[in-house]
Amino acid sequence: MSSACLYLLDEPHVRLGEVRLELAPSRPAYLLIYLACQGAWVERGSLAGLLWPDSPEEEARHNLRVNLHRARSLPWTEALEVERDRLRFAVQTDVALFRAALGRADWEAAVKFHRRPFLQGFPWQNTPALEDWAALERESLLEAWQQAAQRHAEALQQAQQHPEACRLLAEILRHNLLAEDVLQNYLRAAYLAGQREAALRLYERFVQELEHELGLEPMRATQELAASLRRAEPSPMAAPKPPPRIPLEVLRPPRLVGREAEQARLRHSTALLVHGEPGIGKTRLLQEVFPQAPLLRCREGLENLPFYPVLDYLKHHLDTLPDLGPYREDLARLLPEAYPGFTPPPAEPSSARARLLEALARALAPAGRLLFDDLQWADESTLELLLYLHNRGQAWVGAFRTHEAGPALTRVREALHSSGVEELALEPLENSMVQALLADLIGTPEGPPLFSGWLHRQTGGNPFFALETLKSLFENGVLRAEGGQWHTDLDEITQDYSELQIPPKVAEVVRRRVGRLSEAAQRVVQAASVVGEGFTSRLLAEVTGLSEWAVLEGMEEAEQVGIVKGERFVHDVLKQSTYRSISPARCRVLHARVAEQIGGRAEPQVVAEHWFKAAFLSEAVRYWLLSSQAYMSASFLEEAIRVLERALPHAEGERRTEVLALLARAYRELGQHSQAQSYINQVLQSNPSQQWKAHALVEEAWILLGQGKLEEAQLAVQDGERCLQTLEPEPLEEGSLELALIKLRSNLAFRQGDFATSAKILEPLLDRLRPQGSSVALAGILVSLGSAYDNLGDQTRAIAVLREALEVAKSVGARYYQVDAANNLLACFIRLGRTEEGLAEAAAALVLGEYEGSEFLRNNLAVAYLTVGRELEAIQLFQQIAHRATDAMLRALAWARLAELLPRHGSPREAEEALNHALDVALGMDPKATPVRLALVLLRQGTEAQLRRARPILQAVEVEALPSLFKEQYVQALTERGLPLHG
Repeated sequence: MSSACLYLLDEPHVRLGEVRLELAPSRPAYLLIYLACQGAWVERGSLAGLLWPDSPEEEARHNLRVNLHRARSLPWTEALEVERDRLRFAVQTDVALFRAALGRADWEAAVKFHRRPFLQGFPWQNTPALEDWAALERESLLEAWQQAAQRHAEALQQAQQHPEACRLLAEILRHNLLAEDVLQNYLRAAYLAGQREAALRLYERFVQELEHELGLEPMRATQELAASLRRAEPSPMAAPKPPPRIPLEVLRPPRLVGREAEQARLRHSTALLVHGEPGIGKTRLLQEVFPQAPLLRCREGLENLPFYPVLDYLKHHLDTLPDLGPYREDLARLLPEAYPGFTPPPAEPSSARARLLEALARALAPAGRLLFDDLQWADESTLELLLYLHNRGQAWVGAFRTHEAGPALTRVREALHSSGVEELALEPLENSMVQALLADLIGTPEGPPLFSGWLHRQTGGNPFFALETLKSLFENGVLRAEGGQWHTDLDEITQDYSELQIPPKVAEVVRRRVGRLSEAAQRVVQAASVVGEGFTSRLLAEVTGLSEWAVLEGMEEAEQVGIVKGERFVHDVLKQSTYRSISPARCRVLHARVAEQIGGRAEPQVVAEHWFKAAFLSEAVRYWLLSSQAYMSASFLEEAIRVLERALPHAEGERRTEVLALLARAYRELGQHSQAQSYINQVLQSNPSQQWKAHALVEEAWILLGQGKLEEAQLAVQDGERCLQTLEPEPLEEGSLELALIKLRSNLAFRQGDFATSAKILEPLLDRLRPQGSSVALAGILVSLGSAYDNLGDQTRAIAVLREALEVAKSVGARYYQVDAANNLLACFIRLGRTEEGLAEAAAALVLGEYEGSEFLRNNLAVAYLTVGRELEAIQLFQQIAHRATDAMLRALAWARLAELLPRHGSPREAEEALNHALDVALGMDPKATPVRLALVLLRQGTEAQLRRARPILQAVEVEALPSLFKEQYVQALTERGLPLHG
């Protein structure tokens, strides 16, 4: 190793022997600092990306080579090792020395090495990624120094070196003034060091900061220390009295008592709903019967987080995920950590939901029987998945609180009942069962009859309440465990233990137990109840202002008395009771602190709920919007709608307009057009900005286009284009306003039969998109252009464009565009008489999954079957399309085809009815959008009454604009019915 040493926890410099060299900010210096801190080999590519993130790869690597050359000219880079693809700088640093001192618990040395925060004030010029790295390193090292400094201060106090301890503790507080446990130690040390005035000044600063940041007063012990300093009395040093010992058997009873019949019923069921009051033993019963089955726990406060219990389970079992095949991308959108480095393609809205449910079902299949706990807090998506799993035949058991089932769970229960799923109600324990429970806890053949009867009366036979009452009696010293027996002072004189006084409700039992904790532990437990599931010592330290060490001590104290276990509460009742004991004002402050700390780490929806409970509504709306946008980009439209509708009552101004516009888009993509139109109207009536007005007009145009109202759609597009002209240019990509409006104009021309104009609108886009490489936007434009060429009769050109579309779609994983391209290819092959080749392409597309284009694929397949004489299969497909398709033109066309085919198979009456259905659909469309085939069928076999109804459709046909094949057939049909060519 080189004799040089880098000092980064000091004024940045290098020592080379006795020579000190200052570290000047430069790219070579940045490079060497980063390599020195890593210590190991670093890939060239990652270094280039870190230093020049916005440069093309080749340019970034060139810059790296130039700066490496400059770095090697420095006198202290002897240890720099350079290979073709990687670099290493194995030089000594004070950071490494600091970490080594921590590793051997040499707190004094660690404190000496950390002279100041890591590279504090060191300028990072135009290297934001490195600056972020340095900030994270600084925070991590400073936190480690604070822990080491506390340990060293304790040693100094034990050695009676109070002034030095005082100086060190004051330095910790300079970085973290709200660390109240550190302040207490400082006040003691300051008293003993005779530094009364400075200590009281620092205490007053602490009081003001604590009130401003957390809305709290100092703990009683801190106030007493400050009072002692003011009076110059000896500092109180006594350690808190340890809590009374509770027998382990009470914290976790050795076996389940009194549930033999329920256990037998569970073992013989494949699907069952278990319900009962809180604390009745639902979770323990499920785990006792199925100890190996995964427990998927729904959580209070996370009812709006989709699939929470399922995702929580999968995140902890990523290494056992099965191969999901074509559904891998669907899970990746919801759970990106399952496939690191994999970016799934955009989802197709119409099929995304069904595919996601299938992906989750396949991911859970290897787990076997699933246990869903606390379903009263389940989000709607989890309940939907439960029904889906049940219909697939997966074994499961669900548990919920009897009187807390909301509307969503009630609907699912009804659906499950209709499929034969039964429910099991857990009743309270009888007196004899409570006596057996006590026998187990004490370790005797029989429980004490009198005491058992008293406990049963007090708790109503609820196992959790009974155990909490026992813990309370032990904590109060009323009940004692001595010599293998339990005793009270009343044992020899009581008749029924009615003299025992306990709180009437379990909430009061919990409140008293929390109240017996030290003040620091109380603060920790209250903050944990606000955080909810998965609180960590670091997060609780950030929220409470205590040091992480003090938080860990508080959590250990709470765990000893059975309130928490690890990073969760032992029972939800304990969390609820603790949370409800916090004053509303303090609760709001704690929620705000939690939201601030988890803002960049947690799900946006969780952050939003904390801001909402803190009464910061604008922040809540901001995070709800972030959450909804993430859901919409993954095509989780139902989840996005739930979040947006939660945000809407609290959104104001521009954000309210944004919420309304996103709701319009989500409902439109779901096919719920009337609801979408309602939100569009609200946007347009709210005096929106040009941006949101354009978005609303785009959504309205798509709806009108789908309804066949072409003239109204054209007006909406024109208004949208006028709005777009007032906005700053944006990249041409999938989802951009410009691309949406271009697609709409092309679609309008296509629907009106003007295929040449449709193609001319799209062709210029290829010159703009192709240089950018493969993209979803390029795939979509190629598909549309291929369809236009096909309808112009230029099948050779269409096939070439559609084959390119297939390749581009495959390269970006856009399966729905693969389906669309295959659909259009099939149509081309049919027209060229190469139907068999088209069938092969269509079959390949069908295995890609169910997408919006699948209905068009079925239509083309049905036509292909007609071409090769497989009419019964064609009829079956047309019937599916006629009844299920959302596109009006497709439905009208399918009914028209059925009207043609059914007479040939002995169903003339059904054919006439099919033609009536076709007319019903077509008359709700713009007459110009009506399929020509429907007009042909009406002329060939419609009744006089049907022809009278069809007059607007026939009058709208522009005969001269028809393709030659249709024109000839149409003129002949008119002649045969004796109708004029026009009018």
